[in-house]
Amino acid sequence: MSRISALVNPHSGSVPEDGAEILRAALEEIGHTAAIVEIEIDNLVDQIKDAIADAPDILIVWSGDGTIACTFENAGPDGPLILPLPGGTMNLFHKQIHGGACEWNDCLNRALTEGKEIDVPAGKAGERTFYVAAMAGNLTDLTGPREAIRKGHVLKALETLSGSDVLDLRTNMTFEIEKSDGKPVSGFATAASIFVGTQQDDTLEFAYIDPDNPLELAAAGFGALFDDWRNASGVSCENIRSGKLEHDRGLDLRITLDGEPVRLRSGTSFTRIAKAGRALSANL
Repeated sequence: MSRISALVNPHSGSVPEDGAEILRAALEEIGHTAAIVEIEIDNLVDQIKDAIADAPDILIVWSGDGTIACTFENAGPDGPLILPLPGGTMNLFHKQIHGGACEWNDCLNRALTEGKEIDVPAGKAGERTFYVAAMAGNLTDLTGPREAIRKGHVLKALETLSGSDVLDLRTNMTFEIEKSDGKPVSGFATAASIFVGTQQDDTLEFAYIDPDNPLELAAAGFGALFDDWRNASGVSCENIRSGKLEHDRGLDLRITLDGEPVRLRSGTSFTRIAKAGRALSANL
């Protein structure tokens, strides 16, 4: 029988306060036991490192996207097999690994009975790693309002938007990309996103917009709030091997990596890693 360890983050969006005990009972029902650690926010990274150093056969992580990403980044390509259970608000990384959305207990049962080991790809933004997407430009200011709307806090979202420059039409980035066929392309963008994709893909997806009018940028903005902004009017998409973004005045780029706001230098390059970790997928 596989030796299983688990990390449970009760501070994540949808993990209950007694999540550790609930997970223990769920594992016992299907004939498994595990060493379970409840994550403390101030000690999160050390607890993740300790769990990886213990070298279990399977490391279950019940949490949101941020904790999952931190676990994979510390585990690396040759670390333990990680089984992420959806416990956040959006669970984008979980969906990417498992092939779709599912409840945590269904995901647990399916992965441990008929799961599939997969390589987890990632993107690199300079020296930083991301696993779902990087977004650059003023539309990164929509991350906070989008979370507020998902939680039903519409007024808070509107207050945040009123103080931002998210719909500023000024183009402030240039890009250089190498398409999947090796062809180089350059251009201008007000906002751009780089999506990692799944283990079945071999390229990044690059989406960008350089709007001609406020309506196009507004459509992309509302797409980012309520849906996938790649589907909005005026957004162009390319499959790429690599890319580079520069601020037109050499300022730091305003970027979010898997939802985390960061500042990266102008001229940051983006590449793809085929294997950044190992996961046990529910194979939906």
